[in-house]
Amino acid sequence: MYAMERSVARAIYADVLDDMQDIGYLEPDLAAYYVQKMEELGWDVSGDVFDGSRPRTPGERARKERQEEVTLVLRIHPSRLSQWMHRFVQGEVLFSFAGSRPSEYFDPEW
Repeated sequence: MYAMERSVARAIYADVLDDMQDIGYLEPDLAAYYVQKMEELGWDVSGDVFDGSRPRTPGERARKERQEEVTLVLRIHPSRLSQWMHRFVQGEVLFSFAGSRPSEYFDPEW
């Protein structure tokens, strides 16, 4: 169960980071969609699971022509069983992923 939940969390992280790279920021509807999916899995998403991610608004959008990057931070509290197993394996109860990639978004007016 622990390995499956961690794999799903990693897949969500990869999907969101790919989308961020394409559009240049963490779009609120995209974030809400994934938060809903994580809730459906029974994970605790009561806080901001994307805290530390940037940019988060269209006005701050990272642009390829400026060689800017998007950064995604994802912290998830999985199911109780996975939290217990993760504490045993990693010493913590949280799945945490972070990384940056160059933006692929080109400003159409550039």
